[in-house]
Amino acid sequence: MSAERGPWSRLRRETGWHRLGSSPQPPPPPRKPAPGALLRRLRHAAIWLALAGILAIGYSYRFELTDLVNRLGGEIVPYAAVTTEDGAVRVRAHRDGHFYIDSRVNGAEVRFLIDTGASLVALSPDDAERIGFNRSELNFSQRLHTAGGIVRAAPVVIRSLELGDIRLSNVRAVVNGERLPHSLLGITALERLSGYEVRDGTLTLRP
Repeated sequence: MSAERGPWSRLRRETGWHRLGSSPQPPPPPRKPAPGALLRRLRHAAIWLALAGILAIGYSYRFELTDLVNRLGGEIVPYAAVTTEDGAVRVRAHRDGHFYIDSRVNGAEVRFLIDTGASLVALSPDDAERIGFNRSELNFSQRLHTAGGIVRAAPVVIRSLELGDIRLSNVRAVVNGERLPHSLLGITALERLSGYEVRDGTLTLRP
């Protein structure tokens, strides 16, 4: 039997009607979302709500969290200077009980032992050389009384001293004539600050 041709065949193909009075096929019912897809959507919504809650709580306690992060950073790297919102600089005590601070002197990195009993900023010979002071050009004309006795020292002026965000210029100092384990940050720098204090194992320097 030959394939059906003509207008009825075209009408049936385009509309879904049959010649012998058959009804058109009804459209399929809408598909319901699978249970797994619904659970995924709920899970994603819950994750976004939790993130929004965490952000809101973090913003509410942002100052407390900042202080906590600074304290943890000081415990991990006790030499690192942490600058507070009011511009003060804090350092945590080292396990030996002393306070050390990483600074920049004339652009070079120097680690100081903060010594409130030292009248001057005293640079070790090694630090002085790295900063750019030539030992052969220095005049070791001063005598300093130290715990190890009297030592000779050469007066110098530090052009730039950075303690965290605190910046000092033209600081009087000396280059020690004998070896020092650490350069000392003494009164000639500390007196340029508005104040400093020790509390709960933390030394605070105020600009």
